[in-house]
Formats: sequence, structure tokens, C-alpha cells
Amino acid sequence: MAISYRTFRFSAHNFDEIIMVLQANHHVSEQNFWLHIEPFVEDGQVHTSSIFWRMFSSRGPIVPKFTWVPSYERKEQLMPAQIGITHPVGTKAVNRLKDFGIEIPENWSLHQDHPKRGIVLSLPEVYSQDDVVNFAVRSLQILSPFEFDGSYIASVTV
Repeated sequence: MAISYRTFRFSAHNFDEIIMVLQANHHVSEQNFWLHIEPFVEDGQVHTSSIFWRMFSSRGPIVPKFTWVPSYERKEQLMPAQIGITHPVGTKAVNRLKDFGIEIPENWSLHQDHPKRGIVLSLPEVYSQDDVVNFAVRSLQILSPFEFDGSYIASVTV
């Protein structure tokens, strides 16, 4: 079964549509919904490296990607909403975010800060969607190895 996406562009200063997606899908019945956010870059603007570098490197993809998954139920147990960021920074990305003044809220649980698989956090049952999107756009700016104009692409499963 193919997965269908709705893709749209937004800016770091106007992300009302993203907030509405998070609010409308705060809790889903199955694990079949997610939202991806990436910096908007034109084809050829970023050198994506060779396949050998990607296979043998201990770093994630050149273009960082933020993913949000809503809470859902599995085997009668509530699975919390999670966010993840894949990035090319390497080790200790959370420390890099802190160096740039981006703190992970106390009630968010850090599960992973891996150089290749990225950062994974669980969110509490009640959280601010605005805080999640602000964290996403600020983190992508810090973890990106290239400059971009503050435009992002969001992909949402439909």
C-alpha cells in the first residue's frame, strides 16, 4: 500500500497551517500518521554526497529532517507523541542546540542523541504545538550545514 502525502511550503514566521495539522491529529487510533519538516532547498543547491559517504559515514543525511508522530494506542497502551530530527552534525547534537540557546523543555523525554539516527524525544500527554513547531524550525536552522532563507517544506500523510 502506497503512502500518500500532502506537501506545502511555509516560513519560520508563519506556520499556522502546521499548528492546525498538529492540533487536528493530536491523537490517532493507529500509528499511520506523521509530519516531516525540512529546510526548503532547490535541486542542486546542496551537495548530497556520494553513496559511499552515506553508507560508511557515522552522520545522518545532509539535509536535516524533523518528524512529528502523534500519540496513538497500541495493545491498549497509550504511546506518547514523539519528535525526531535526523541531521549531519554528528555526535552531541543536543549539546550543539544548547550552545545556540535552544533548550529541550523539562517535560520532554530524550531517548536518543545518535550521530546517524538523530535525536528522538517523547512529548508529554499535554504539550504546546507552538513549542513543537518553534523547536523544529529553530533546530533545523542550527543543525543544517548550509544556509537557507527560512523557508520550509512540510509533508503530511493523508
